[in-house]
Amino acid sequence: MIHTYIGDGKGKTTAAIGLAIRNLGCDGEILFSQFLKSSDTGEMKILTGLNGVTFIRPYMRHKDFVFNVNESQLSEIKEDIVKGFNKIKDIISNGDFSLIVFDEILDVIDLGLLHEEELIAVFDKFPSAEFVITGRKASQAIKDKVDYITVMKKEKHPFDKGIRARKGIEY
Repeated sequence: MIHTYIGDGKGKTTAAIGLAIRNLGCDGEILFSQFLKSSDTGEMKILTGLNGVTFIRPYMRHKDFVFNVNESQLSEIKEDIVKGFNKIKDIISNGDFSLIVFDEILDVIDLGLLHEEELIAVFDKFPSAEFVITGRKASQAIKDKVDYITVMKKEKHPFDKGIRARKGIEY
């Protein structure tokens, strides 16, 4: 099955981590991949230390938010994302994972850094795998393909009052 956490609200990555921990607690093997994140986050520190979890982030030459980079840097980020995604596909092919997480992959697709057909092809190649995908929005083709869609909707957030993301809470 394919689980999808979308929306403008907080909690998409948190939900993916929760499902990964639940699966790990039932003797699962997890592949947890994160896209567009480069800072040391709390989840990275914990997940990389757990037996049964393979954690990967595609290397990105530019660590700034993608909306702060120029066209040349964006092109390099796209190259890095495609290379990282191909590496992840190889890891899936060579592993025996009970749960595969593509955190922020929908934002990668929305930004044009990866084609949705490439993600759908992974689902089709591994039809018995359990997947989790996250991001702000999903295309209709993705929505038609997945089994679960959970929408995180922001009604109120401290960011609206100028409060920046807090370590251990938002990252």
